Amino acid sequence: MKVMTFNIQHCLDYKKQVIDIDLFADAIRKYDPDVCGLNEVRGEGPVEGYTDQTNALGDKLSWYRYFGEAIKVRKTSPYGNAIVSKHKFKSAETIKIPDPKFKFERASYETRCVIKAVADIDGQDICFLVCHMGLAKAERRNAVKTICGLLDEIDIPVILMGDFNTEPDDKVLAPLRERLADADAKAESRGMCTYPSDKPDVKIDYIFYRGLKCRKTETITDVISDHLPIIAEFEKQ
Repeated sequence: MKVMTFNIQHCLDYKKQVIDIDLFADAIRKYDPDVCGLNEVRGEGPVEGYTDQTNALGDKLSWYRYFGEAIKVRKTSPYGNAIVSKHKFKSAETIKIPDPKFKFERASYETRCVIKAVADIDGQDICFLVCHMGLAKAERRNAVKTICGLLDEIDIPVILMGDFNTEPDDKVLAPLRERLADADAKAESRGMCTYPSDKPDVKIDYIFYRGLKCRKTETITDVISDHLPIIAEFEKQ
């Protein structure tokens, strides 16, 4: 089983700076994951450029899809995470991450969410969590707390993926590392940088897992979005 995480920046072609859904559908098809978690995805709304990107990608791939709304831009147009899959979801839901009670940091605050989806992959139920953490430390702490609460209740193999907006040595990730393995063997030595895509010098995108064996991890170097995607290959333990 191959899994991919990709911050698609609302399908914006990083080189041409135009929205190009075909470009991103072609990229996903090229890398051929079984399941792909997506960050920064737009839904349909009246704000210019807000179309149903999840269904557009799903239709072009002929895959199953689910959109998890985190916010409504200008209170009208959905924006959040998505997951597309060759395999039908047995369940899928969106869990909102609580906003920090106090906002003292010099950061852009934004309500975030986690997608929790379960799919049968070759006879084994696997839970997929897709998250895009906030820019403020307090937001990331809330995200980790929310995810750990989910992990502690999941009793099947699980894969967590997304843009965490923090580097591998950040202590905020410690509770996740206590519960999950990092698919990127070089993560703790700052290897496999993912951002910015044209001159990557920081790793902020991740795939974590539990209950599976990771055979291979690769950061794709094609410049499509402003982030580089990560692909990990898994097999049953």
